[in-house]
Amino acid sequence: MAAPQVKVITQETFDSVVRENIDDFEMEPDEALKDTIDQFEKQKVSLSMIIKSVANEDGDHHVLCLTKQLSKLMDNKEATNDDVRKLMEELRVEFDKGISYRYQASKTAQAGEFVFKACVQNKEDADTFTVCLKTFASLITGQPDLVSPDGIKFILSLVEDCKHLDHAFLYLRILKLACTACENNRAVVVENKGIESILKCSEKYKDHCNVVKEACGALRSLTLDDDVRVAFGKAHDYTKEIVNTHHGLERIFVFIKDHEGNPKLASEVCLTLGKMMVRSEFCQQMVDMGGLEVIIRLLQTHMERPVLVRQCLGLIKAIGGNDEVKRVTCRSKALDLMITALGEHIDSPSICEAVFFAITTVSLRNPIHCDFIMSKGFAPLLIEAMERHKHHCGLQKQACRAIRNLVVRTRNHKTPFLELNAEKLIRKARTKHGKDLEDEGKAALRDLDLEVELRCPWTNTHKTLERD
Repeated sequence: MAAPQVKVITQETFDSVVRENIDDFEMEPDEALKDTIDQFEKQKVSLSMIIKSVANEDGDHHVLCLTKQLSKLMDNKEATNDDVRKLMEELRVEFDKGISYRYQASKTAQAGEFVFKACVQNKEDADTFTVCLKTFASLITGQPDLVSPDGIKFILSLVEDCKHLDHAFLYLRILKLACTACENNRAVVVENKGIESILKCSEKYKDHCNVVKEACGALRSLTLDDDVRVAFGKAHDYTKEIVNTHHGLERIFVFIKDHEGNPKLASEVCLTLGKMMVRSEFCQQMVDMGGLEVIIRLLQTHMERPVLVRQCLGLIKAIGGNDEVKRVTCRSKALDLMITALGEHIDSPSICEAVFFAITTVSLRNPIHCDFIMSKGFAPLLIEAMERHKHHCGLQKQACRAIRNLVVRTRNHKTPFLELNAEKLIRKARTKHGKDLEDEGKAALRDLDLEVELRCPWTNTHKTLERD
């Protein structure tokens, strides 16, 4: 069934209705604005890209006025760097108000063209260039198409040999934003040796956590298939190129070893390394480098840090794509630490879900691992998490998958789950979350040898199929 079309309007239409309320119905500006918003929302019109404020007497909003001023300033040879910096700062404040401000400035006043032009024209003045880059980064947030191939090539030409810390940070942020949900920009970055430039820049400023963090984000943006306009992305190919051609695993892993005491940066690096685990040999390589030992140390040192704990669990799940790695993981301290994380962060649905995901991976098709996990007292914690977070569909789904893997090849393990009323929780979760949990819930009930209605979408009616 096709999704219903979203109703949209132009900024001009919205502003004209507000003005009509003020002029014809003598409403106060705030009242007119509120009434206009209510009217369109009742008609189910999307206002996500509409600036919801009262335009000035000329019918313009402040962000559009500033953008028009910038276009004139770029053609004014007498304009000073102070003029540019002041105007750019004002624009950045407007852009940071929301996507609607950025969208309307780009659509109706060509903000992308003029802000980028300001960056190019002012690259020799460090302070002015910094302000221009910040404004450009604000503008393209959520709008990667505003960055042209020439714009990416311009940024890449400056990244590797960057001598200014603030500029390095902003170059990497712009590349990250430009490649998020934009397959074309990713292709331009890779084709123009952007991967190597990003890695070299991060290595140059390895002692500066904010730069390393942005470099990790830029690399992760290349590993995503998040552009809905493209049928088949090349995220897998780009990830292989990062690891095989540019030795990305070793070069990124250095950062986590150097900054184990910094939980925020360690979280970023763990997340990035997890995105690289797209092949079995990469998982093995990660463990051979000492990755599992580092994860264990991070969990032991920073168990009170929920963000880092979640990313460590995600990395354990990612490297579990290799059967030998699963064996090593299950026989290490990592398993005990996963159970500890579940107990200490039982109130966090995201961490509970991450633990269940990792346990599901480690226990897959391995009865011995299932015995290890169940001997650690995992079942009562899983049931407690399901009871506490009944409204969290993702957690319930991963819990059902974990139960399946733990009982399907080791039938004796179904008894603890049944004694803990797993059946009641699974059936309640299925009722609450409906189709989102239908398959996982039915499979868990089936593997617990409980009554469940399994529907067959097609049954043979003993008629032969006719061929055209």
